[in-house]
Amino acid sequence: MEIPLMFKIRGTVILTIWWQLLLISIYTAGLVCISNFVEGWEIKFPMTLIPVLGVVTGLLLVFRTNTAYDRYWEGRKLWSTMTLNIRTLTRCIWVMVDEKENTSSEIIEKTSAINLLVAFAYATKNYLQEDYSYFEPNLRELINHLPKFSTPSSNQPLEDQEEDKLSAKVKNKSATGSRGNLDMMRPRISSTTSKSSSKKRSSKTYLLKAYDKAAPTNIPIELSYYIASYINRVNQRKLVDGSTVAVMNNALNSLVDCLGGFERILRTPIPLAYSVHLHHATWLYLLALPYQLIGSLNWFTIPAVALAAFALLGILGIGWEIENPFGHDANDLPLKDFCDVIHKEILTIISHEMPSPESWLLSNKNQPLLPESSKTAKELIQMEENEVRGLLKKGAHLRLSTRNLSQGNNGADLKSVTVSIGSAAIKGESEELRSMIHNA
Repeated sequence: MEIPLMFKIRGTVILTIWWQLLLISIYTAGLVCISNFVEGWEIKFPMTLIPVLGVVTGLLLVFRTNTAYDRYWEGRKLWSTMTLNIRTLTRCIWVMVDEKENTSSEIIEKTSAINLLVAFAYATKNYLQEDYSYFEPNLRELINHLPKFSTPSSNQPLEDQEEDKLSAKVKNKSATGSRGNLDMMRPRISSTTSKSSSKKRSSKTYLLKAYDKAAPTNIPIELSYYIASYINRVNQRKLVDGSTVAVMNNALNSLVDCLGGFERILRTPIPLAYSVHLHHATWLYLLALPYQLIGSLNWFTIPAVALAAFALLGILGIGWEIENPFGHDANDLPLKDFCDVIHKEILTIISHEMPSPESWLLSNKNQPLLPESSKTAKELIQMEENEVRGLLKKGAHLRLSTRNLSQGNNGADLKSVTVSIGSAAIKGESEELRSMIHNA
């Protein structure tokens, strides 16, 4: 039996805001005690501040929640677009690229290119979750054979990346015991600049394990170059026609465009001034609320303020949590599941040889004119053209007449229901008229 939504705890913001609810409840309880037990400190303020602060706080919270959900929904749409383009490229490579020589090398080339499409999905997932390693388990087996570019990342400031590279060099030198050239390697940065840059650094620990440098890398961009080189190769070898090449290039461009959209969401947070002001307004409203309610609710002010705090702080917490939909929280997008679905789908496709159209068009199991004719496709092609067209015409007339008959029955049922309702209404009106005459 599934637990009702109102009793669920996992995935909610209750575990995040419980201490804030406890704090505001203790604060309210203290004010109520002072108002009841301390002489000369009776708290009774007029109900004028609540409407003003309530309207302002409500508008800010609505805008905050809508903005956060727009980012969440845009991330989901971009991932769907990326999946669509991966499927398009897979179909074009596996079906549209010719195997003229029918050799194992051509099959392996196509499979290797398709593996890069799966790797693109996993690499994008890791990139958005700030895991920049070439050796992530799901990714390593797909790209282990590729030369590593170690390109700069777009979702971490370049200043931080340079510091990471410098620290990696320092660690490598200290590990080998050669410290003579450390001063030569270290750039000349003033103490003021060093302190300011350290303050800008995020407290979050980045998983920097890219090849031989502890610096963020944009692995999806690297993979796009390899995919483009494969498209160019099959085009030069005349294994695919020009229109298909255009479709493949458009799909690849769309993949890179989706990556740019992900970076836009990741690197464009809600402005700090707006977030801070929203927190200030919410807490000012909650801290001022007990002063307005104690005079009329007395001890019931404590649960009333706690409920108001649960509603407002919950909305605030939801907006904060779904602002970045690419993390590991319960409400974030299940990127790993999306990648696994793509991987299994593509593995299922390439595990089968693509059958020729003749093998299924003229199959003994193909009965294209059912239910009018049970003849197979091979038997039908032996017939004259006018006979085949006669069967098609007969089938069309039969299906259209059956459809019209079903619609007519539905209309008759609707008319009978209308008549019965009308009869009941007339009967009810006559009974009401009789009762009025009797009462008169």
